[in-house]
Amino acid sequence: MKKMFVCALSVCAMMMLQSCYVQNVSVGMSQDAPAQQVAKVKNHYFIAGLIQPKKDEAKNHVKNDQKFRMKTKITFWDGFLSGLTCSIYTPTTTYYYE
Repeated sequence: MKKMFVCALSVCAMMMLQSCYVQNVSVGMSQDAPAQQVAKVKNHYFIAGLIQPKKDEAKNHVKNDQKFRMKTKITFWDGFLSGLTCSIYTPTTTYYYE
């Protein structure tokens, strides 16, 4: 029983310490250019990210849609919610920079 508990605890620790997903996209500006965050948006996905209820566009969050940077990531709390719902609800967070 004790070995099973230690094994389960180890698996949980490995899952919580793993790296989170991050995607950086630059449009019209270099990756190293200084930028200021202008918006933070929660994206809602269902069934492990396969279904997105509404499409969100960058032009709704930035003034100049020809020169901006966006960073989409699964934060700790996004991953926690995804794990809690067994990936039925899978949120992500997107940051927009100009």
